[in-house]
Amino acid sequence: MRVCSTQELESSVIRNVGDFAALEREWQGLYHNSRLATPFQSWAWLYSWWQCYGADYELRLVTLRAGGLLVGLLPLMLERSRLGVVRLLFVGSGLSTYLDVIAREGWEGQVAKAGVEILPRLGPWQVADLQQLRADAASWGLYGSWTGLKTYIWQTSCPVVDLSRSWDELLTTSLNQKQRSNTRRTLRRAEEDGVIRKIVEGEEAEQAARRLVRLHRESWRGRDISPEHLTRRFESHLTAAAKRMSARGLGAISEFWRGEEIVASHFLLLGRDFVGGYLGGATSEALRRYSIYPLYMRDGTDLARDRDLAYFDLMWGKAPHKMRWSSNVIENNRVVLGRNQIVWASYAGYQLLRSRSVLYPSGSVP
Repeated sequence: MRVCSTQELESSVIRNVGDFAALEREWQGLYHNSRLATPFQSWAWLYSWWQCYGADYELRLVTLRAGGLLVGLLPLMLERSRLGVVRLLFVGSGLSTYLDVIAREGWEGQVAKAGVEILPRLGPWQVADLQQLRADAASWGLYGSWTGLKTYIWQTSCPVVDLSRSWDELLTTSLNQKQRSNTRRTLRRAEEDGVIRKIVEGEEAEQAARRLVRLHRESWRGRDISPEHLTRRFESHLTAAAKRMSARGLGAISEFWRGEEIVASHFLLLGRDFVGGYLGGATSEALRRYSIYPLYMRDGTDLARDRDLAYFDLMWGKAPHKMRWSSNVIENNRVVLGRNQIVWASYAGYQLLRSRSVLYPSGSVP
């Protein structure tokens, strides 16, 4: 990996949405020259998120430049909670599977060093809660360079499917005989019914996203759907993000049609080496007739292979229907930095208890 100059970086803090919008072209250039960024660090995703959720926060978007060249971004925001804790968070927190700072390849160390120096100047925050960090996230450089209070806590798991195997090999090595039989029966039934997959991109993506949200809500009706997924702002964010990301080759909506009826839909994100299954939905009838998940699996693996990508990321949790396919699991952590011992210890302790309650829901701590 090329290691760049140790020259001091020029930093600035963007606090208004107009300057956020104006950064699009430079941001895209930085994203495409970062080896660690995922689609959740793209301007298209985070700007769409800010438009729908930013009213509750104060923007603290840090740009880092070397000789005018944008080499790093810290997409941060300040939250003044009703409980009195002032938090520094990543833009996109809550709806993004992966979060991180963005660094141009070769500049990761410099960006981390400069980021640590500027964090204390971003306002009266008491804890910086940097969530959903993968093991290779650039933000671990911030953690390593921070000399104050700090800890990291497990947050979630994302099963991934290695696509070095063919579809038939994947079925054979991942599923037991009954599961293989059910999967093949589901795919055969869909084919016999004339179900056709259509990849929706470009200008049609916005309407496809609205159909997806409707199907998502229908498929989760009567079950434990996230309340946020029922809100208008969630729908607005997903439609804006899908339109922008599909136009930039960062995402696509895959729809399943049976004649003139849409029966299922899937929002897929396109990373450098993976396809990620972010959100799906289906009609109640399709859930009964096709079980749906085999359609999603075949869909995601086919799209990844079509684009010569290494794996299919199933995202968001170790549910049994995901784990049976998985060859690996990405573990996400949150980093909690502090400036006040009492506030930091209380906050980090609470987050640790929440984390353990998810890992060990029956109190079965080893």
